[in-house]
Amino acid sequence: MSAPRPFTITGVRIFDGHRVTSATHLRVADGRIAAMGDATIIQAGDDLVDGNGGTLMPGLIDAHVHLMPGCTLLAAAFGVTTVIDQFSKPEVIDPEVAAIAASARGAGPARAGLRTSGIGATAPGGHPTVAYAPFPYVTGPADAEPFVAARLAEGATHLKIIYDDGSGAMLDIPALDVPTIEALVRAAHRDGLPVVAHVSTAAGAVTVARCGVDVLAHTPFDRMTDTEIRDVARSGVAVITTLGIIDGFPGAGGIMPLLTRPALAGRLTPRWRKVLSAQSHRWMPPEPPDGAAARYNTVALLESGVKLLAGTDAPNPGLVFGAALHRELWHLASAGLRPAEALTAATAAPAEVFGLADRGRLAPGLRADLVLLDADPAADITATESLRHTWVGGRPVDPDGYRGSEEERAGIAWLRESTTRIIAAIEENWPDIPRPEEITREDGEVLGRLVPTSGGWQAQTTFGAPLGAIGSREAALTTLRRTGLSCLADPWWVLTPDGGPWREAMLVEVAPGRVRLRWTDPMADQSPAGRWYDTDEVELAQERPAT
Repeated sequence: MSAPRPFTITGVRIFDGHRVTSATHLRVADGRIAAMGDATIIQAGDDLVDGNGGTLMPGLIDAHVHLMPGCTLLAAAFGVTTVIDQFSKPEVIDPEVAAIAASARGAGPARAGLRTSGIGATAPGGHPTVAYAPFPYVTGPADAEPFVAARLAEGATHLKIIYDDGSGAMLDIPALDVPTIEALVRAAHRDGLPVVAHVSTAAGAVTVARCGVDVLAHTPFDRMTDTEIRDVARSGVAVITTLGIIDGFPGAGGIMPLLTRPALAGRLTPRWRKVLSAQSHRWMPPEPPDGAAARYNTVALLESGVKLLAGTDAPNPGLVFGAALHRELWHLASAGLRPAEALTAATAAPAEVFGLADRGRLAPGLRADLVLLDADPAADITATESLRHTWVGGRPVDPDGYRGSEEERAGIAWLRESTTRIIAAIEENWPDIPRPEEITREDGEVLGRLVPTSGGWQAQTTFGAPLGAIGSREAALTTLRRTGLSCLADPWWVLTPDGGPWREAMLVEVAPGRVRLRWTDPMADQSPAGRWYDTDEVELAQERPAT
């Protein structure tokens, strides 16, 4: 496939990764930035992209994700042109790496670049065993060198270490000891790998900083003392902020925060909006975290000279690849960072810390990972949501390329399977946590399920649609017994993935996770038998939702 034609973006405000420059034009050739300046840089034959007074900035970098199928395609749709994985297994990593390589050859759609730690180093049975087991553990200092060598052989670009005994969440789980962490750091540094450490507490942050790690994977969740701030700052570590983890809990009206941002929610596919809606109804502790301590720590660390890196920890609940990084930038600004400082945390800073010398900034010779916005994020950080165009290596990103794709289906199926596995492990270890219950009639006919949520119990049909309001278990059970089967004969309102309006349909047949629908509109072009839909690709409601 031939290389894209050279092009020049005209009439823009340019944020170069650190500051707004005087340049108003940027020229791209052979996938790299060829020149920056005024209209004189335009060459004969260039395609012209009218910036129309918008802002051009480096493609965003998410410094903390965990991979799932198709995530690099999804991230690019939101202007994130590089993701840095902080623990994934080869069966997920390898297909993404192959897809990125094909994209670079022009054999597939433009997608975000990738750096990965591969499998992280943790003690037997330690965090995050419930999410990823089986995988190789580290039992002591003697395992350090072979563990690092195995990660290098799998293509790791940095090493992830987990130091978490569960005390931050009032749990007791196995954790690496200090001599083992020190041995892992030495082995990784000998091979030129930066070391990222997962810790959740202030005390843990000090411990791993003294062991010589390069990056903390999270801002500590408990408030740090002045001494702890000083000790971490003196070590020279960078910190990935992940303030947006609190977006995993619904806000006012029980809505996940990401869905309250119209520009971001509008770019989400119907399947992902449904995922977020379902996550807002899962069982959660009665007092969700407010993130105040992490916000305080973030600003205190910055003021002490610590380099901050924006990261999301996607795909944790409430966090969608690409979209969640815009929320992370908002959290950083809300904590007290100036917009330019937040932007640097998602561009130049992670590129520098993770050795990505060809991106994260706008300068001649660097890779043309670019985002064009309608508004100025250096004045208002939410302007990053006003995405107009994205380029990866000079190739334009199709913002709708992920919607309805097989990769979308595979990714959400993977997420569902992963969530089911984690929930099963949690239920085994903490049997007192409420869990969904299948309800049947005396004759064995399944009526539906009762699902524990943050606000009480929700009755659901056999195919997963909500029935009635969230309330007590007794009220939900009454709703299910009264309408669990009779509602199947009623018309339902359906939103399909094609982006069309809500339409009325009858349920021809239902099964767990699937429904066969026939539209009530007599003019609809459809088979007399209707059509099967997976319930993770449609939204169903008993009453027509307000639009």
